[in-house]
Amino acid sequence: MRKAFFFAAVAAIILAGCSKETERTPELTGDGTEIVATAVAPGAFSATKVAYNDGYSAVEEIADITSSWESGDSFTALEINGSTITTVKFSTTGSGASAQFVSEGAVAASDNTKWVAVSGNATVEDGVIVCKYSEQDGSLENLGNLDYSVANATGKAPVFDFAKGTRLTYVMRVLLPAGIKYIEYNTGTTNSGGWNVDNLGKSKGTTSSAIKDAVSVMTLPSASIAGQIAYIAVPAINCMSSSSNRLAGIVITIMSSDKKLSQGKVTSPDLTGKGGCIGTYDMSELTLIPRPLPSEAIKLGSVTCEGKTFKLGSWAPFVVGGNFQTSDEAIKGSLFSWGEIEPKEMFSRDSYRWNVNGTYTTQLGYKYIGAAEFVDPYIEYCVAGGPSVPTHGPGTYYDIGGTKYDAARVKWGCEWRMASNEIAGNLMKDSDAVIRFGGNLDKNGDLLKITAYEKGIYTNSLGYKSNLYGVSVFEANGAKLELYYSPWTNGDSVGTLQTNGDQGRFWTATTNYGQAFNANTLVTGSNNYWNRAVHTRFNTNNSHYMSDNSYIWNGLPIRAVLDE
Repeated sequence: MRKAFFFAAVAAIILAGCSKETERTPELTGDGTEIVATAVAPGAFSATKVAYNDGYSAVEEIADITSSWESGDSFTALEINGSTITTVKFSTTGSGASAQFVSEGAVAASDNTKWVAVSGNATVEDGVIVCKYSEQDGSLENLGNLDYSVANATGKAPVFDFAKGTRLTYVMRVLLPAGIKYIEYNTGTTNSGGWNVDNLGKSKGTTSSAIKDAVSVMTLPSASIAGQIAYIAVPAINCMSSSSNRLAGIVITIMSSDKKLSQGKVTSPDLTGKGGCIGTYDMSELTLIPRPLPSEAIKLGSVTCEGKTFKLGSWAPFVVGGNFQTSDEAIKGSLFSWGEIEPKEMFSRDSYRWNVNGTYTTQLGYKYIGAAEFVDPYIEYCVAGGPSVPTHGPGTYYDIGGTKYDAARVKWGCEWRMASNEIAGNLMKDSDAVIRFGGNLDKNGDLLKITAYEKGIYTNSLGYKSNLYGVSVFEANGAKLELYYSPWTNGDSVGTLQTNGDQGRFWTATTNYGQAFNANTLVTGSNNYWNRAVHTRFNTNNSHYMSDNSYIWNGLPIRAVLDE
């Protein structure tokens, strides 16, 4: 049954029998004075497209969401008398677009009393109203708890006009395919994804950086049927990537009941509510792909050499778009341009998603400055080449691991990410042919053993022998990582597909690690690698190393790691 949206809020929903874990009762600090206020409900939603589907009219987009008060609705306010701030709860027995509300926890007010109110299931922490986006279940009824609007008022009998206030929530109607039980969505970087509203009524909310946003997981009551709608409340923000003007939206990853199938998309970037605060996002026609469970990761652990510990990572058992290595098609998986989240079959500079009139200097991901050796604010690097061979000059670098530009993170969820330069580099050697641990790695099995097999002569742990692709096997701490030589595109402007099966490659999450990005037009000189990213190379002659000469528009597989 369709019901009045949002403002069938806390009290009414609890009386209807919904889980009480969604109720966050503010701590009231007043002396019991009763204040009678008038509140105007926020204006009705209007339609705003946020995704690629245009099959829904404006009427269809908002037909099931209206805006009016119902008996039992409540909201939280700050009563400000000089330097004294009191937390107040207002509730109503009325209904309609405007209704009277009675206070609980107020103190005596004057004509000079100032009020800041937030509708929705907000709390107050240290005199600041906190709005969060967790505890969602996908239902229209529960959505009201998570749609926040701010209104200011003054006086003994305040009038809160939420229709003219600031709406902090963008509502997404997600149309699901059959069999979905979990929906993962990122909600920002503050307060586990939310807003703070201070005693001036100013909101300081989620900053949309490309650095690991806060993530929530919605569990549906039962697995979805095809076309079922799940309602999600997310911060109404402009999703810009950190330190750049690259656009990126909210990541939504859907998963099956056993989490072994998934799919993901990124919304349009502008969720600031221009023209409305709701959009329909159609994922109902998406084909789910195999997703490994974290428990299935191949955990190589770490090794210690020359007094320093090197992390070898916990690797996915197959590439993104592939499956367990039981067929050549499963081994092949999908090919991605660096920073793109959708697989392709044809690759060229002109078709690259982030090519803007031939320039690429506005980089993806989060930015950091490299000194004589790699220094990253989020990961401690000792990169390929070994502790005695720092190969990384000063410059600006970018990393997309775990962000909206990482296909593994988007398609499989936040537990997985593209391998960092550190993790991949600890398995390899650098382009100057300096072995990581010194000498021949095959003779250092106590640290890391690498064995290369030509196509057709290696039988993997699942009993499959590929007649198309060779394989390199990395062994450490009793674990065995099998990297097959699946296809990739050559480092040219048109992306020639390589399928000979005697060399393998996959992307890392890091841009070129030897040069600074110092050009804004296409430069082919070897010292201007602003349009390149780091990838691995491993092949049958047992030559395993990192390379920074792959154009970002080329197509390579992605072998992900756990985001540990």
